[in-house]
Amino acid sequence: MNIFEIKKFFEVIKGNEQLTEIRILGDKGKTFSGYFSDVDSLIKAISPYENYNCYFTLNRINDACASRTQANQILPNPKTTTSDNDITTREWVLIDLDPKRPADTNATDEEKINSQAVVNRIYGFLQGVGFSNPIVADSSNGYHLLYKVAMHNTPDKAELIKKFLNALAIMFSTESVEVDTTVYNASRICKVYGTVSRKGSNTIDRPQRESRIWKIPKEVKETPIELFKRVVAMLPEPEKATYQNNYNPIFNIDEFIQRNGIQIEREIQVAGTRKLLLKECPFDSNHKSPDSAIFVLSSGAIGFKCFHSSCSGYSWADLRAKYEPKREIHRTIQPTLSLPQAEDKRGSKFLNLCDIEAIDRSAIVSIPSGIIELDKHIIGFNLGEVSLWSGNNASGKSTLLEELGLNAVQAGFPTALFSGELTANRVKQWVQQQAAGRQYTQKSGFADAYYTPKAIGEQIDFWLKDRLFIYNNKYGNKIIPLFEDMKEIIKRGVKCIILDNLMAIDILEMEGWDKNSKQTTAILMLCNFAKDYNIHLHIVAHPRKATGFLRKTDVSGTADLTNAVDNVFVIHRVNNDFRANAKEFFTPEVANRYFEFGNVIETCKNRDLGIQDFLTGVYYEVESRRFLNFAYENINYGWIPTQPNLEFEDIPDFDNQ
Repeated sequence: MNIFEIKKFFEVIKGNEQLTEIRILGDKGKTFSGYFSDVDSLIKAISPYENYNCYFTLNRINDACASRTQANQILPNPKTTTSDNDITTREWVLIDLDPKRPADTNATDEEKINSQAVVNRIYGFLQGVGFSNPIVADSSNGYHLLYKVAMHNTPDKAELIKKFLNALAIMFSTESVEVDTTVYNASRICKVYGTVSRKGSNTIDRPQRESRIWKIPKEVKETPIELFKRVVAMLPEPEKATYQNNYNPIFNIDEFIQRNGIQIEREIQVAGTRKLLLKECPFDSNHKSPDSAIFVLSSGAIGFKCFHSSCSGYSWADLRAKYEPKREIHRTIQPTLSLPQAEDKRGSKFLNLCDIEAIDRSAIVSIPSGIIELDKHIIGFNLGEVSLWSGNNASGKSTLLEELGLNAVQAGFPTALFSGELTANRVKQWVQQQAAGRQYTQKSGFADAYYTPKAIGEQIDFWLKDRLFIYNNKYGNKIIPLFEDMKEIIKRGVKCIILDNLMAIDILEMEGWDKNSKQTTAILMLCNFAKDYNIHLHIVAHPRKATGFLRKTDVSGTADLTNAVDNVFVIHRVNNDFRANAKEFFTPEVANRYFEFGNVIETCKNRDLGIQDFLTGVYYEVESRRFLNFAYENINYGWIPTQPNLEFEDIPDFDNQ
């Protein structure tokens, strides 16, 4: 028995004072029990039982249980032990991985190594979903991941955790290692870390081992309940009978695989599910078995999953569409880095309809914004076009544009950013924080300010090299030299340029007799520049001092700003002013829908598809400065390793970097 490990477990899991039941399983089914809220009393009481298997109740017990007869002592054959009804709050979710082996035996070294590989894959997968870093423990024969939560002890939470563990079992259990799907109950008991497993005889091949905690994050953060729901939602639902499938929802997966030449490494059965491990991911051949699989559930539902971050968004629908594409024409979002020729291609001054080439929608290249509802309606930012952004002070204009730049890079479109108001090192600080995300940022000692640890920042810098360029303000802000500088950076593959903001650019060199006429000349030149060089240009323009709800007509400067550009967006911060004024322009029913968000993006003009007066709500996350599609969304930018797959002892503790 390791007293140090027992004290460690009681401190990090029970806060050194929380009531817990110790349950000891002896020979021939004999049970011992005791309730303790003091670790020294606990250690003294269990010392005589170190040759037995010792467990503790994982979640918070009703303090009234301290009045049971076995309080502060270990008694045999207790009349009552902790039940689900005795748990007040779920504070931990346990993921228990054990190698498959004969009953009442300990694991071999090889079996434990197999378990390490699976626990690493689950650790990396949940990290990619957005889970906070867990406590990682060696349970003697397998491994535990303990995630801190704050859940009421209700039947629906039990069902959620049950489905969550079942989802992990389907996705990650192998022929030799399984995720225990039975540990979802609120009164779950768990190995007392620091005690030895006595499940089998102590042999050379299958030794009895001491359990211990391997890794404790610097800060044990709670994982939101929404993320558990997100994992559950990854399990596919059975297809419904519709006219599209001739009212026959049964899909022959084997015929589909054979018809399309999909190579299967092997097939296994886990948790009542047929799991087809692919030799390589259909979306990235570098992702080899067992990192991608097709799942056929007992219900007939079919799913696909690649466990690399870069492919995590692909579903069964995407896989099927890859081999059997739909007939609808979609725009490509793949970048084209070739520069257009400068020669005159204007043609005749007056054209017949037959002389005019029809628009090929599939040939339009769009940069996705990464904001789901916005992309759903405008598809993305077309190359050759200009978007104008406005919003009141502190509405998040610069923050959103930096995130759009990161999302463009993530989609394969190198980006350049001119910031007339922020120094380069401040832009770097903000970009790093957004690229890092809440899991990799740390709270500073100043109010709610967060920062990116140096080691993480260096990884982000390496990823963004030659992908994201920040303009050096030492070269000034005059518009004519800026045009020349933009031409130079375009030669390096840049397809997206952000000018933040137009008012910080010196336009005195432009033709015109006053500020507005010069601004008209400038915006027309910028629009022509975007077309000539086939890029997308984002421009920020401040509004006039508006007293009411900000509208497109409130953009400061000439009216040609909003007339000349292709898209106009206004960013609203959902504050008291927004709540008071939004109902004047939208019905109360519509306005109320957006009060839950942190910000609202209003599409005032979209020339390509004719979208206007369309609202998109986004959540703001303080830790990462990101705008999210839904609460606790977690974007895995390209700097994050696609799949950790590390030796168990070497799992990185990013919190300590």
